[in-house]
Amino acid sequence: MSDPKHQTRQDTRDSKSDYIFDEVSTTKRPHIETKEVQPLAETSPAPNTEQYQRLISGFNALCVAAGFVAAIQAQLLGLTSDKEDTTTIRAINALFLGAMLIDIMSAMMGYLTIRWLERMRDAEQELLHKVLHWKTNSLKENKADNTKLKEQSVDFFDKESTKIPAPSLAQKIMALSLLIPLPFLIIGVVSMLVGIYIFIWSEHPTVVAIIVTVFGGITLPFIICDFIIGRKTRRRRGIIRRICELQGDW
Repeated sequence: MSDPKHQTRQDTRDSKSDYIFDEVSTTKRPHIETKEVQPLAETSPAPNTEQYQRLISGFNALCVAAGFVAAIQAQLLGLTSDKEDTTTIRAINALFLGAMLIDIMSAMMGYLTIRWLERMRDAEQELLHKVLHWKTNSLKENKADNTKLKEQSVDFFDKESTKIPAPSLAQKIMALSLLIPLPFLIIGVVSMLVGIYIFIWSEHPTVVAIIVTVFGGITLPFIICDFIIGRKTRRRRGIIRRICELQGDW
């Protein structure tokens, strides 16, 4: 049998709970203003500048190579520092110093070219990519007579964005000044090699001179091959296949 006092306390607690629940449920909560999240504005796609980036990477590598070769040429000057002052030694020093100077200037001009490319506007970067990409991939062989098809004008590639008038003489010279570092680097390397061979044949025994000349001559055919690969599709495809067969190794 339940205690009447206990039952009364229990009823009181239940009634209080119901009151609290009703109060909470009927309390008017403040209105929370919600703002509709606006979708992000569509941004225009980034311009394709792959060819532009490749060009900068190439000039970066050229600057490193020019600095490396100039450092070697500076070390070669020590070969004649203790030699008697003769006409041959003067010629060797002139070749070494001239080669080192032209390679230093090649590195500096390469850096200036990189800075000019980095300061190009986005539209100019995209234009360079389009035209250079088209020029790189437009050379095809005519299978009938094995002659190259005549290149189309740039105007036919993209009339709206790549219609460029023919450059003037001054513009051609300015463009040459941006691309001249590589030929200067080659001239500097050739001058250095000529100076080395003159030094070897004039200051060392004939046997030593012959051996050094043969070692240097061994590399000459491979260097020439790099320059005569050309743009012929069949030849380049064959080279690519051979490289893949070798997997970059012997």
